[in-house]
Amino acid sequence: MLKKLSALAMVVVFSAMAAAIRPSSILGTWMGVANQTAVQLVIITQATVAAPCKPITGTLHNLPSGGASNIQGFYCPATGRFSFVRKDITTNDTFQSYSGNVSNTGSTLQMTGVFAELSLTNALGEYKFSVTK
Repeated sequence: MLKKLSALAMVVVFSAMAAAIRPSSILGTWMGVANQTAVQLVIITQATVAAPCKPITGTLHNLPSGGASNIQGFYCPATGRFSFVRKDITTNDTFQSYSGNVSNTGSTLQMTGVFAELSLTNALGEYKFSVTK
């Protein structure tokens, strides 16, 4: 009986996960933290192409000020998956790479995942990233 209940519980959990509705758009201003640094992410464009994943562009700023940079990547509304790179405004060189998922908890959207530092020799590695809208 316990095995049947465990199996039933797993079916319910996986069904709920499969039925999750992801937002069709992630445009707008998001606030949160990237490796203990307050950040503001602004998704300025999200293409309307028929492909499953939509190209996105925008900006990412360290707060209270500084660290402004451009972002370029994609968002997949069907799965909630996102990925983008952070680029230097002046040189257009990529220095961080972000990936994760968007979830919808009531009226709050949450984007969580990790970013990899690619250029600072003393800080190479992967760090937590989380913003809400």
